[in-house]
Amino acid sequence: MRKITIAFLSLMMAFNLSYAGGLVTNTNQSTAWARLLVRDASTDIDAVYFNPAGLTKLKEGFHISINNQSIFQTQYITNSFPYLNNKDYEGTVSAPLFPSIYFAYKTGRFAFSLGFNPVGGGGGAEFAKGLPAIEIPISSLVGNLEDLGVRGYSADIYFTGTSVYWGLQAGVSYELNDYISFYLGGRYVMAKNTYQGHVKDVTLNLADGSSIRADKFMKDTGDQAELSSQATQSAGDGIQPLIDNGAGDLTFDQAADAGIITEEQAEAMKGGLIQLGYPPEYVASLSISDAQATYYSAASELAEAAQELHAGALLMADQEADVTQTGNGITPIIGANLTLFNDKVNVGIKYEFKTKMDLTNSTPEGKGFVIGFNPDGTKKEMFPDGAVTNADIPAMFSIGAKIDLSNSLTLHTGFHTYFDGNTDWTDVDEKIDHNFTEYALGLEYNINDNFLISGGYLLAKTGVTDAYQSDFGFSLTTNTLGFGGAYKINDKFTVQMGGYYVMYNSQSVSGSAEVKGSAVGYTSDYLKKTYGISIGLDIALGK
Repeated sequence: MRKITIAFLSLMMAFNLSYAGGLVTNTNQSTAWARLLVRDASTDIDAVYFNPAGLTKLKEGFHISINNQSIFQTQYITNSFPYLNNKDYEGTVSAPLFPSIYFAYKTGRFAFSLGFNPVGGGGGAEFAKGLPAIEIPISSLVGNLEDLGVRGYSADIYFTGTSVYWGLQAGVSYELNDYISFYLGGRYVMAKNTYQGHVKDVTLNLADGSSIRADKFMKDTGDQAELSSQATQSAGDGIQPLIDNGAGDLTFDQAADAGIITEEQAEAMKGGLIQLGYPPEYVASLSISDAQATYYSAASELAEAAQELHAGALLMADQEADVTQTGNGITPIIGANLTLFNDKVNVGIKYEFKTKMDLTNSTPEGKGFVIGFNPDGTKKEMFPDGAVTNADIPAMFSIGAKIDLSNSLTLHTGFHTYFDGNTDWTDVDEKIDHNFTEYALGLEYNINDNFLISGGYLLAKTGVTDAYQSDFGFSLTTNTLGFGGAYKINDKFTVQMGGYYVMYNSQSVSGSAEVKGSAVGYTSDYLKKTYGISIGLDIALGK
């Protein structure tokens, strides 16, 4: 009997839900950003996040900014594994509430600031039909159990995940002189991921047109294999007296000719091996000792197959996942602001250090999703309670300039890079090829003293390898366009409005799954689309 292997793939421990920024970092942190896509040299209230050293350019007094974005994303995965019922999978990601709130108080040469926003994640993803990574091990049963009459399958598969990393930032900005300001601060990050899903009612379609639950089929077949193993072992044991009497080097036919056994006994001993699938000519050529060894080898293979089928039956039983991961970390932040050419050019510089962070599983009993068995026979879960996973937020560097081209027109530029390779992520050297980088360009045009319009472009170039890409999180190079405006109601209140659309470069990644002991190759095609709309209110309570 062919060896049957049942294996489930592990889910990634951090579902990728970042929107604009690095692999896990959100930089879409204000409505002004939504309409311009570049705020690295901001001297407005959203500089609390983008250019905190530039807060010294605010007017004296209190400043507040309240923003919300509604972000919607669709993820598309196409997989060519030949045994899948469906090749196309679609996931919907939504974050209808994506707030950013900033406070600053400017007094003299100092500016004190607070910020609260989702620095990572901020939404939920739902795959109503599951994902290829979950379904491929199930669909491979069609190939692995083909010799047992399996011709198809069906299953109820569902997966949903949420992720949000809330950041509470505080710091102090100091104006050294009219040209140079500095910032020193930090951010406390509170992370929470949830995973929920199930694989239920896995059913196999048989050659006779009937169907049966996969766990029952595999248990029943495993029981039969176990009985066959015992019978085969007994058949081998029954040959031992012949070997003890010195007939081990004879064939069964020779032993019959010599009168050691009857012809009926010879045919029965040969028939047992023929029933196991060995060719009659081969069986007839075996010595009695070799025949016994063949019986024992077949018994061992049948016992192994029975064990794998019983294990597979447990894996194919209804499974659920209900997991919450939590963790926290601290991000030190420094920055500088340069004002040049009689205030015509402003340059913002910021460096966020790496955030060391681990996430710990909280998993109710029986909800960790069984994926295998430990050497001692206990179940191995995908999300064991108390397990710890590294989730460092990589360091990032940003620099940008705001250039007044005229009294009405302002040019904004920005560059960001994320030091993903310097994290403690699992297999980081294998999955990260180079830094994730972003290049942004935007224009603002003041129609009059109260109303301006703006637009921007952002190129984000991922630095991951194929080994990083997964059904549960993939990173693609993007091109983003943004547009919007701001209306100054009076000296105290300004309304911000904006929206953006993200275009992704698709990517194909090769993979394989084992079927009947051989690797069957397939490709996974990944694509996304994202858009967001935002509205915000800036309040200046200056002197």
